[in-house]
Amino acid sequence: TAKALIDLFEAYKSYEGLYYFLGSIVNFSQDPEVHFKYIQAACRTGQIKEVERICRESNYYNAERVKNFLKEIKLSDQLPLIIVCDRFDFVHDLVLYLYRNSLQKYIEIYVQKVNPSRLPVVVGGLLDVDCSEEIIKNLIMVVKGQFSTDELVEEVEKRNRLKLITPWLESRVLEGSTEAATHNALAKIYIDSNNNAERFLRENQYYDSKVVGKYCEKR
Repeated sequence: TAKALIDLFEAYKSYEGLYYFLGSIVNFSQDPEVHFKYIQAACRTGQIKEVERICRESNYYNAERVKNFLKEIKLSDQLPLIIVCDRFDFVHDLVLYLYRNSLQKYIEIYVQKVNPSRLPVVVGGLLDVDCSEEIIKNLIMVVKGQFSTDELVEEVEKRNRLKLITPWLESRVLEGSTEAATHNALAKIYIDSNNNAERFLRENQYYDSKVVGKYCEKR
């Protein structure tokens, strides 16, 4: 059986043999153990491209188990971990791990090249680890892909850090954005800071008066 052969290869620490054996069956197997052991063997024999492929394509591994293994083994390339966390919604966990291990460049790679739509969750995670505001502001400014303004506002607002995204919101308005979410957030910031709020509310035609009115009631 596959299990007996896996045990045999592992007993002799023959990871290369294990890698080639599992490589011959993994594409036809639905056994989570086969997929997990293949990822392990590929990592231990330096087959990082194959680790990436299986993390991206396989639907049969236990995501939590693979995520924990990839964090423990500390590969020089974090892309397999990024793929698993992105696919299975461990983004907050990913951000905390990368930041605490001084791997911030992979956070940038993730939101710039892999999945810009996850930027709001990434910003929330960075705020939770007390990342510097400058780093977060720069990250928001450089991500040109599509992400939800509402989600970004929600992530910073629930941490009482709405003011953090003022430069980005103002740059959006200068670029001609008429999106309600952008103007709603600016209205809230101006109300909080007493910065020409009345004039903004009187003259701006793009904010949603229901949303902003509700915000004023809460204060």
